[in-house]
Amino acid sequence: MAMSPSFQRALALAATGLALSSIAGGASAQVAWSSLKLEFTQPSGVVGATDSIPVDLRFTNTDASESFVVDSSLPFGGLLQSELFTTASWFNPDTQEFETVPFASYTGFDLTVGFGCSGTFTTVCTGGPPYMFEFAADPFSEPFVLAPGDSVSYNFGTFVPSAGPVAPGTYEFYRSVVWLNVYGLGPAGQELSTVQFPTSTCMFDSAQACLDDGKVIFTRTVTAIPEPGTYGLMALGMGVLAIAARRRRRD
Repeated sequence: MAMSPSFQRALALAATGLALSSIAGGASAQVAWSSLKLEFTQPSGVVGATDSIPVDLRFTNTDASESFVVDSSLPFGGLLQSELFTTASWFNPDTQEFETVPFASYTGFDLTVGFGCSGTFTTVCTGGPPYMFEFAADPFSEPFVLAPGDSVSYNFGTFVPSAGPVAPGTYEFYRSVVWLNVYGLGPAGQELSTVQFPTSTCMFDSAQACLDDGKVIFTRTVTAIPEPGTYGLMALGMGVLAIAARRRRRD
């Protein structure tokens, strides 16, 4: 999974060490994450072999009464406590091993976007060939509020040919996520962090599994670049059509 550059801002927030939400504290009303939906707005199309391909998404709160809120000034960041992980993996410098440590408090929350390594546009997560993926600007403000029934559309990023013209064929991508960074403190003051995904376009490990579950995946069909001889035939054909048109006008 790859993250957008806003992750650096999240680290700065967590470094303050300010305990904003104790585990025993209360939380405001909040939509259940099962009511959130993320979908591709232009899931299919045809492109040329040298075209860059934008990926656009729509993030929707389908609940009729509760908002989706991420605000670090609120208890639990404004989120449902029941949705948040209660533990995180922490590296113990004394034992040189990772341990599972419970959150004693939460110190910050940051919402951004994530690229799930999937499909055939790229070969090594966001790297090519045939394409590399470039993130667009972080679409989510801080704090972020998505009211009941509302949606926000945004450009997630762009697939860019990474090694010249791309071979003809159909390419697929199926996993984009809404990425939530969660920061907190352990019982002994350990600085903890974890990542959660409130929603995604699909979390299965294959495009077919996504389709079988009723999800819509992102595809683009790349057309071949015409051979030089083809251009000549096209020009000849247009010339014949032009001559025929002139003859019809004279007649």
